[in-house]
Amino acid sequence: MVHRGIPRLTTFALLVPTLSLLLTVPLAAQKGADQGGFIVRLGSDTLAVEEYARTNTKLESQLALRVPYARRVHYIAALDSAGHVARFDLTMRPLATGVGAPALGTIVFRGDTADVTVTLGDSVRQQHIAARPGAVPLSMFSHALVEQAILQARRSGEDSVAFDWLALGSPEASASYVVRRGKDSVAVGLFGSPLFAKVDRRGRLLGLDGRATTQKVVVDRVREVDVGNFATEFARADMTTGPMGQLSPRDTVRATVGAAHLLVDYGRPRKRGRQIFGNVVPWNQVWRTGANAATQFTTDAALTVAGATIPAGRYTLWTLPRPTGATLIINRQTGQWGTDYDSTRDLARVELERRRLAAPLDQFTIGIDSTAAGGVLRLEWDSTSFRLPFTASR
Repeated sequence: MVHRGIPRLTTFALLVPTLSLLLTVPLAAQKGADQGGFIVRLGSDTLAVEEYARTNTKLESQLALRVPYARRVHYIAALDSAGHVARFDLTMRPLATGVGAPALGTIVFRGDTADVTVTLGDSVRQQHIAARPGAVPLSMFSHALVEQAILQARRSGEDSVAFDWLALGSPEASASYVVRRGKDSVAVGLFGSPLFAKVDRRGRLLGLDGRATTQKVVVDRVREVDVGNFATEFARADMTTGPMGQLSPRDTVRATVGAAHLLVDYGRPRKRGRQIFGNVVPWNQVWRTGANAATQFTTDAALTVAGATIPAGRYTLWTLPRPTGATLIINRQTGQWGTDYDSTRDLARVELERRRLAAPLDQFTIGIDSTAAGGVLRLEWDSTSFRLPFTASR
């Protein structure tokens, strides 16, 4: 199976597939439809809930989302005689005053082309995007659409099926796949990483483990869910404590050690009630040292780290954690996504000192401290601190 390069969605692309109008008729009341709901969690936080109804000719869904701000989404996917999506109409509206703007989106699939229209405020954007027949719309945290991809693959009778995701606002489709893993499980590709799904004998989605992906969510199927009640709670949270924001916001660390001016640019995920090392961050697997895009490190003077020389320049930092310690990998490739690690471009690998923090740290933090001998790089999360002493050229 050949997979094309997977584009990273812009903020616009991620926000647009998440809008909605209140429905006048509950989806659970639709006659002759297969109905259900999904609850999407990241650790102890509920990020989204969804209620859907599916017939032979239509998939309709409504969602309440908490990320990055409270929103209500409603979409209708018209299905053709093969059970593929022929047209997709989505609306979104923010739930808290002064946060976000309403948006509309439409995709019409024609053979190997998708005609896309997105309206965000006063802006209207139209695109014609190449997408293979059987492409599936992608809407943030909508698992009725993940189920749609699984059902389409099941109808083919094949154990491995390639298809395209298409998100409103994305400049191109993303190549993906559904692969059978057993009689009751499949893997579904999401931006290069697998979602592991449990399915029933009809191919319906029963639950999903997304911890191998950037999203890290766990999804449970429920018979019904009160989307309106969750929408009210999400809106109240936005008004009282502010929007949740991005799940792993970007941050920078700047420091001067000797003659070196140092900069680290990285994503900062939160613990959210989870066990981090050995779970969210698996043992013996290369980790991006943060979240989302690869962690960038810049120095304008040469550094000496555990006997290795790091010339002035820009690098990415990767970590290989183990139960007994960790290795920091300094890599020459820069600007890439955090899953695009290329070991052939490693500059150096050095061992980190591991310490236990006095109190658990909720948000992953990188720090740089000056010392009498030079400096110390700190990688800290949960109850663990990894430390690396270094010196800078004078």
